[in-house]
Amino acid sequence: MKLERSVGGRRAGDTGSLWLGAVLAALWAILAVIPGTRGVFLTQANLATLLVQSSILLVLSVGMTLVILIRGIDLSVGSGVALTGTVAAMLQLKCGVSAPVAIACAVAVGALLGAWHGLWTGWIGVPSFIVTLAGFKAYRGGALVLSGAKGLSPMSDGFESLAGSIGVAATYVAVLAVLALAVALTLRDAQRRKQLSLVPQRLATRIAIEVALAIVVLAVFGTRGMPVLVVLAGAVAVAGVFVTRRTRFGRHLFAIGGNPEAARLSGIDVKKATLAAFVIVGALTGLAGVMLAARVNGVTPGSQGNLLELDAVTAVVIGGTSLAGGRGSVVGTVLGTLVFSTLANGMNHLRVDSNLQLIFTGLVLLLAVGLSKGTRS
Repeated sequence: MKLERSVGGRRAGDTGSLWLGAVLAALWAILAVIPGTRGVFLTQANLATLLVQSSILLVLSVGMTLVILIRGIDLSVGSGVALTGTVAAMLQLKCGVSAPVAIACAVAVGALLGAWHGLWTGWIGVPSFIVTLAGFKAYRGGALVLSGAKGLSPMSDGFESLAGSIGVAATYVAVLAVLALAVALTLRDAQRRKQLSLVPQRLATRIAIEVALAIVVLAVFGTRGMPVLVVLAGAVAVAGVFVTRRTRFGRHLFAIGGNPEAARLSGIDVKKATLAAFVIVGALTGLAGVMLAARVNGVTPGSQGNLLELDAVTAVVIGGTSLAGGRGSVVGTVLGTLVFSTLANGMNHLRVDSNLQLIFTGLVLLLAVGLSKGTRS
């Protein structure tokens, strides 16, 4: 029963991703033709901006997917971004530490915060909502205390390189290498399913989608080079897909979300898996913290990362991951992040009032949760 639930969760996520991809394409088409966007939405410059804006949220959302799969949540990631960004900025501005060391320290601090959450949730049994809500308050305060409630800028040259781009040749190599790997794995999956007499996949559809995505990325960045932030986000997404679909740990996450007690009785170490999931989301929070610091060339502890935790939950839920656990996919999260960022970008072009955008975002989250619950019933 546990195995069927976990496999079914991944299969449902795959099907939902196809529909979500169609929704994203429809959104892009609509925003491209309506007069309010003044014909700039599908321009190379705007799509590049959209993907860069999505990169930090995507890194957080991939980590959030892991904890939501096991029926958890992390409400501290926004404050964690402020704290880890402050740690990196303080180390390089006040202590003269090199950018690579400061970045590594920020990621390590994030991982430690994740381990703290995992210990309270997995071993002591405190709900992750409460544990991370405490972090939501405490880490923002920690960032303010550590910085003396002052902004920190500018970042060093090492951080500026994070806000730069890789070369055009390197962009083509990276995109084509990922495409080749994706197609090879798709063909391998199809062959294994045939050998096991399982329901065949939509092989041509999947390969066509993979090729189309590569073409879109090259159309946007093929003449200017891919931003480092997008490269990092893409690497995190690929790693997330690999972990959830092709590792024992990933199968354990689905099993725990489906039925924690059944997972424990079947031999899965639920406590260690929970700890690992929170450590991963913590480390990704640290990475997002330095990415955001590099992008804005500084840290404002009182507002850095504000509401990012809610944006991440929204993107994950839009992507089809169930808040009840056991069902979802990182591919869906990637698409959910792009849908969320597309809506925000489109509303900006349509000059929608920022206060109304908050209302609309809340309605989108409610609708996504409602649809998720309806499809699960």
